[in-house]
Amino acid sequence: MDVTYTRRGAVQTFELGVPGFETMTVDQTDVAPEARTGLAKRLLAASALSCYGAMLAATLEARDVPVTAVHGKATMVLGPNAAGQGRVKSILLEFTVELPQEYSDLFERCAKIMRNGCLITGSMHEGIAVEHSLRPVYTA
Repeated sequence: MDVTYTRRGAVQTFELGVPGFETMTVDQTDVAPEARTGLAKRLLAASALSCYGAMLAATLEARDVPVTAVHGKATMVLGPNAAGQGRVKSILLEFTVELPQEYSDLFERCAKIMRNGCLITGSMHEGIAVEHSLRPVYTA
C-alpha cells in the first residue's frame, strides 16, 4: 500500500488510492505561512478516527445492530520529548453510537471487542498513548 505526496508551493496533494477518495488536495495559498501549521497532526487524528470508526461500524453491522449514527472526536495532547522536540503525547478517541435501547447487550459486546482499538490505534500504542471512550446514545 502506497500513499504519495507532492508539494508545489502552498499546495499539497496526497494520492491515496482509496475508491471515492483517490486524491486529497490541501491548498493553503491564501493562508499566512504562520497559520499553516497543524495539518499533519489533524491527519493523524483523522486517520485514527477513520480506522476506529470503520471497525466499530463493521463490528456492529456484523451483529445486525441498527445504528442511526456514529460520532467521533479525537483529542490530542502535545508536548516535548526529552530532546525538546514537539511530539504527540496521547490521543483520546471519544465515540458515541446512536442505536435502539433493545440492542444494549449487543452494543456492550461490541464495546468489549473495541477495547483493543483498530489497526491504526493498535499500531500507535507502542509510541503514543491511545485511549478509547465508547458510549451508546439510545434512541426511542
